[in-house]
Amino acid sequence: MTDANAKVDAATRENMINHDDDGQRELYAILRQAAMERRLAPSELDSTPGEFEDRLQPTAEQWYQNGIKDADMKMGER
Repeated sequence: MTDANAKVDAATRENMINHDDDGQRELYAILRQAAMERRLAPSELDSTPGEFEDRLQPTAEQWYQNGIKDADMKMGER
């Protein structure tokens, strides 16, 4: 039984990691699309230093992680 539980735990952990990674990629895609709609040049999206790369992306990622952590805490995961 312990082996079965360990396999389920490992699979669940892998699914959560993939879900989190997919969410971050989706968030970045949404940010890039919004920036492009506001006429930001593609070269500006990846330039450092730059408002998008240095401020908007890290801030959005932090808020995304806060949301994941908050959801986990409410479900008793953390």
